[in-house]
Amino acid sequence: MMSPKKLFFRRLSSELKFQFSVWKTIIDWTVALYIVIPAIALGINQYLLWWQDPPYWLNLLPVGLLFAIFFFFAWSGKIRIFLREGDQLFLLYEKQWLKQIIKYGLIYSFSLNFLLSMFFVLFLAPFILQHYQFSQIQLISLFFITFLSKVFLGLTKQLLTLRFYGWRQFVVVRGLMVLGSLLFATFVPNILNDSIIYMITILILFIAIGMLSIKRLNYKGSFFVDVAREQSEKLKYVSFLLGFSGVNIKKPRKQRKRPWLFSRSNLIFKKRNAVNGLAELCIKSTLRNGRSLSQYLQFVLICILFIMGIPCNLKWLIWLVFAFVFINFVGLYWKESLASEFIELFYWNHEDKHLALRKFLFIMTLPGFLLISITAGFQVFSWLGALLILPVSIGLVFYLCRIVAFYLV
Repeated sequence: MMSPKKLFFRRLSSELKFQFSVWKTIIDWTVALYIVIPAIALGINQYLLWWQDPPYWLNLLPVGLLFAIFFFFAWSGKIRIFLREGDQLFLLYEKQWLKQIIKYGLIYSFSLNFLLSMFFVLFLAPFILQHYQFSQIQLISLFFITFLSKVFLGLTKQLLTLRFYGWRQFVVVRGLMVLGSLLFATFVPNILNDSIIYMITILILFIAIGMLSIKRLNYKGSFFVDVAREQSEKLKYVSFLLGFSGVNIKKPRKQRKRPWLFSRSNLIFKKRNAVNGLAELCIKSTLRNGRSLSQYLQFVLICILFIMGIPCNLKWLIWLVFAFVFINFVGLYWKESLASEFIELFYWNHEDKHLALRKFLFIMTLPGFLLISITAGFQVFSWLGALLILPVSIGLVFYLCRIVAFYLV
């Protein structure tokens, strides 16, 4: 006889089989034998070597960057509840069944986040213990604070996305990310050295997770949003993996009546020609994509945190490297925009695409890179450096965009 528990595990088993079939499509026995297995063996060997002798480049990475990495790992926490569209025929009228499935989904998500956190900490353990000289107690404490933060943030993000929509959701969630990163980087290093404050923090997180879990169980009117999110999570990596086989799976996307940026389709460029038209289409396509904006802001934040922790004698070298890497990162959005069904309807000659790419790279790279440059200039030369670095950054981005456009077009 079917029960909520059996139904949940049937769905979990079905999804695991689906994900396995996707990986099996990409990794056949020849790939596994000649690439995957040797790579795993080399990885294990390198991991053991790190315990004996940590890599020298760790000297360039400040301990603050380590906590930033831990926060972004915690920020990636997800909560799965495994609801499907067909549930509206039965489960919406069986509230206890629906609540039971959500409960099992929470338990599964907590367990998965625990295992992922354990693997993450074990992977970084050689660096944390051997290079940064943390004690084993501090490592275990960092694991628990990261795991609980991952669960707490996963629940909080999900409830916020159910409560807010459109630009409000974007502002609230990104505000939480910025506030959370500052709190994590500021308080966690001190918490690890004070057992009393650490225990109080753990207790607060436990209570907060319990309250948020009850809120999630009793949340009403979110069925269709939950189903859309579950479908999106299921296909999150499928499109990327199957792309190697030439298969493209379209993930479900939220549709707005009007985009919150360029809602009236205002023109970016006054002069109308093929170059400006293509560049404008790709810019608007990127800015209207919440996922792309999120990745862009996270990349900028990571670069800023890295720049802040680099010694002055290496800061400008890293700044130059970031300029080149950032432009190539933005180039990925260009390729994604060109692959859209609407843009593929039109023919674009090579010269127009090349000139449009240069404009796109410059306009999309400049705002984020200026923030990185201002941070570097202010740290080294105070406000005068922050002002003087602006024209230098603009010129650097302009010429690097011309170079990168040659091989990205």
